[in-house]
Amino acid sequence: MKKRTGIKIAVGIIVVILFVVAGMTIIRIVEKLTPNKEQVSAVELYPVAAGEAHLFVWQNQYEKNALYRDRMAYLDQETVQALLHTDFYFDEKEQLLSYVKPTEIIRILVGEDGYYVNKERVALSAPAVLLEGEMLYYSLELLTAFADVRYQFYPEPDRVLLSIGSKDLLYMSTTKATALRERPDLKARVIFALTDNTRVLYAEGEGDGENGYLRVMTEEGIYGYIRKKDLTETFYETITSTWQEPEFTHLLSEEKVILGWHQVTTAAANKNLEGLIKSNGQLNVISPTWFRLSTEAGTVSSIAEEDYVSKAKEYGLSVWGLVDNFDSSVSTYAVLSSTSAREHLVEELISLALKYQLDGINIDFENLSLETGPHFIQFLRELSVRCRVEGLVLSVDNYVPTDYAAYYDWRSQGKVVDYVVIMAYDEHYAGSPVAGSVASYGYLTKAVDDILTMVAKEQVIMAVPFYTRLWTEKETPEGTKLSSAALSMQIAENELKKNKITAEWDDVTKQYYAEYRNSSGLNKIWLEEKDSLREKLLYIKNAELAGAAVWRLGLEKPEVWELFDFETLAPLPSEDTEEAQ
Repeated sequence: MKKRTGIKIAVGIIVVILFVVAGMTIIRIVEKLTPNKEQVSAVELYPVAAGEAHLFVWQNQYEKNALYRDRMAYLDQETVQALLHTDFYFDEKEQLLSYVKPTEIIRILVGEDGYYVNKERVALSAPAVLLEGEMLYYSLELLTAFADVRYQFYPEPDRVLLSIGSKDLLYMSTTKATALRERPDLKARVIFALTDNTRVLYAEGEGDGENGYLRVMTEEGIYGYIRKKDLTETFYETITSTWQEPEFTHLLSEEKVILGWHQVTTAAANKNLEGLIKSNGQLNVISPTWFRLSTEAGTVSSIAEEDYVSKAKEYGLSVWGLVDNFDSSVSTYAVLSSTSAREHLVEELISLALKYQLDGINIDFENLSLETGPHFIQFLRELSVRCRVEGLVLSVDNYVPTDYAAYYDWRSQGKVVDYVVIMAYDEHYAGSPVAGSVASYGYLTKAVDDILTMVAKEQVIMAVPFYTRLWTEKETPEGTKLSSAALSMQIAENELKKNKITAEWDDVTKQYYAEYRNSSGLNKIWLEEKDSLREKLLYIKNAELAGAAVWRLGLEKPEVWELFDFETLAPLPSEDTEEAQ
């Protein structure tokens, strides 16, 4: 009897233990499955330094914060350039920011709550730009006026959400009331309680997909995790920008431009015009070298004459006055890096163009330094505005494109000016260490091909030479001395005749070549004449460029002008290109 009672007691104890264990297990399971309701603030999770705001570009947090001053967010200059690629230009000396639209020049003073459009003030709610240390900051209020960007600001924590351009975004919506948690875990703290049908952005990243949670970002810019089962399938939505990029229109000719530069060094040389143009009917633009940058305040010297323009127009020519920077006592950098000097230069050029009733302005600024490049482009932007308003053609002369001269920024030139002129000569120049062609066929064709990767063919004018160089190699006790002389076509022909030399066609340079010895030494010449010009002009024609230019009028033989009729220009049979005197 006692034995049976002991068994019952033991069984009872075991049952109690099992109930206790089962209860504890159930409690643990319940605890594990019970969501954590503890709240955590976004401010605690995403702290930001005073005077700053988190910066989001679409659904991604940017590597830098925005500046936050007086209820306005600002982006630093490096961020603006990286994200928006704008053409803002800052003059450190004058503390002035500039921005150019097709018919407007915008000026923005540091610290001022407004900006000027063609000198008319537009008010803003906060300073447009700030300068802190050496860093320039742009207000988002300003940026939305001149770039394809929208923004929203949210406090606690301070954050800015940027939308740039248009984009397809991947959304989800909640299917029930749920929680946005700090980690992909039921026991993680709750950042926000979300209602049914709340939209969130899918934001792949650390923890995405763990424990059945997806990483998302609220439309207010807070990251967190939501159970996948509480979300709809992803769907795309296109956020479309209504921004319209300013269109820089171009004043282009319907016919091929055939431009001739007239080298005018004195006022008396203006009288030579008629002799240069009366025998050719292909020329339709003449560019006299009348104007020169003369002071670092942006003043221009001039030898222009009204009678010259009138006579040129009688012959059906447009006149594009050329301005150069050949006065070595004037620093082009000093002029172009100063907003005040640039403004003065632009006003002088426009005033001269209107005074003499010119059809255009031709910029021939050469030997620019690397540091001058950005200021040169800004000058062209600002000049283009005034030319566009006044109906003047703006053209710019350039060396052939090379990597080391990339700061001439031909792509930016093509955006704002009407014609980009490439001077496809001086392949071997006066001070060249070796003798060679002034403009071989390959030199021109490469220049054409390279510029067309950056500028539309309708805006490209390719310039060819009307001269050649006679190279002389003379042996001296110090070694071989190389010298050269620039010759017109007729003088070069006379030189060969005088020395009884026959030049032979070189199919690589596509020029006649000759070398001979006389008392001066070993002479070498690559002739520029009708056949070599034909080859170059055919390439220009086939590339469908805007036209051709020549340096310079007066150095040619009259027979070459028929080549500049692009409609009739055609190759010669190969046997016709064998030898020339």
